[in-house]
Amino acid sequence: MADAPRRRFAHVILNPVSGGGRARKLRPRIERALWDRGVEFEVTETEGQGHAVSLARTRLSADVDVLVAVGGDGTAHEVANGVLAAARDGVEPPALGVVPVGSGNDFVKMLGLYRKLDRAFDVVAHGEARRLDVGRAAWEGGEEYFINGAGTGIDVEVVRQIVQQPHIPGVLKYLNGVLRAVVGFRAIPLRVFVGDEVIADRMMMVAVGNGRCIGGGFWVTPEAEPDDGLLDIMVVTNLNYAQIAAVIPKVMRGRHMGVRQVAMRRAPEVRIEAAGGEPLFFQLDGELREPAEARQLRVSVQPAALRVLSAEPRQPRAPG
Repeated sequence: MADAPRRRFAHVILNPVSGGGRARKLRPRIERALWDRGVEFEVTETEGQGHAVSLARTRLSADVDVLVAVGGDGTAHEVANGVLAAARDGVEPPALGVVPVGSGNDFVKMLGLYRKLDRAFDVVAHGEARRLDVGRAAWEGGEEYFINGAGTGIDVEVVRQIVQQPHIPGVLKYLNGVLRAVVGFRAIPLRVFVGDEVIADRMMMVAVGNGRCIGGGFWVTPEAEPDDGLLDIMVVTNLNYAQIAAVIPKVMRGRHMGVRQVAMRRAPEVRIEAAGGEPLFFQLDGELREPAEARQLRVSVQPAALRVLSAEPRQPRAPG
């Protein structure tokens, strides 16, 4: 008699504070759902920022088939960075799985898992791995990967505002952050290098997308594909209050490409330089980075660098 096939083994990295504590409350449901689907698993809860990176790097063995990030985009970002660091060290890491229980959950829009917990459980149990591109951000004294998007300008202030309002859900949190950030924000002088082109101006925002959506519902790079070997770049020059009010609804629907102050580009690499004397702060998958020594950010695509369990081969387009 042939031996029964080995059950898939998943190491689950759960951020208990994701979704305002929703992840902790869902732990019994997650464990029951995986066991019912024939998955053997171990669950480890994170204990603070950065912990998921080290957990991902230390939970690698031949017996682990999937590393599952339970949380929001920040948790997936950290687990992916742990996986990618292991790959860079020559270790063949397991695939990344995601159970989305954060407030924005933008990365999973690429995977057909948005607001679909049962489908996420099915994919962890039976899904096939799909190779996705990732972005690599490098600056003076540091580097880090991102899986969905990066940005600078007003994006930095938006993230600061979001941190102060953790219990507002999804897109409302980002929209409220935008409205609060606009007050007092002044466009910053930047130079953006894309291929042979240089865009120099005072800018509201520079966004680099591997995925299409940020903030739970802002389709800033609505035509991006996470497996085409390219990054999509949105550059927004200075806007007055009336123009901001007109542009925000267009960005929420991915219909801003024709706006005069918005430039869209696609390239394997982009370099962003601070043209003034201030350091260049930025966000990676919604995680704020404020290195005092940074004056430029070089962002490049790493094609097919990450194996991810997915429910569909392509992510959905922006809403019409």
